[in-house]
Amino acid sequence: MTVFVLKYRLPSDEIMLDKAKGPLQDAQMALKLVRMNAKEYNIHVNKVGFIGSSAGGHLAATVATHLNTILIDNKENINLRPDFMILLYPVISSTEAKLSATIEKLLGINPTDDSLNFFSNEKHVSADTPPTFLLHAGDDSRVSVKHSLLFYEALQNAKVKSEFHILQNGGHAFGLEHPTRVDQWFLWCIDWLNENKFSIQAKKQN
Repeated sequence: MTVFVLKYRLPSDEIMLDKAKGPLQDAQMALKLVRMNAKEYNIHVNKVGFIGSSAGGHLAATVATHLNTILIDNKENINLRPDFMILLYPVISSTEAKLSATIEKLLGINPTDDSLNFFSNEKHVSADTPPTFLLHAGDDSRVSVKHSLLFYEALQNAKVKSEFHILQNGGHAFGLEHPTRVDQWFLWCIDWLNENKFSIQAKKQN
């Protein structure tokens, strides 16, 4: 696998005319650049995924569910749809789940209903939404597991291939704050990628 790390602009009124658009622009540009240079990187243009955790999970879900909202120059007509998503304890909804600090930073303290609905990604899932691997801890106090539950339900209703694992405990940012939980979900994810033919066969380590 070849991994690219997206260092995207955080929402800021000081440097952006519309701070809600900046992160999505950067995500779309990243997909464009990776696919435009696929030959140089020796990667498959049809096996380009997007991985995001927490607030990054919201960005990943946004770029994958707003396929008709193009915010960058794309005269080359490069495909900006991720082929798959891996969402770890993601922020998803700004209307149905508890409003998180991520949404407040993105939209401000008093966002409009239109903005809240636009960035509630569970409302924009369609048959074109990429296959998705979801992981969340049931005791996550910072980003409720309800976010992932809402997204998974939307994926199922749209008949999008998806797999969802809920850990009994682990809190938020496990793997970083709780490293003992890393290997378990990582193997689940590798199996899912292989099952859906998004990666070469990976050997499990004992």
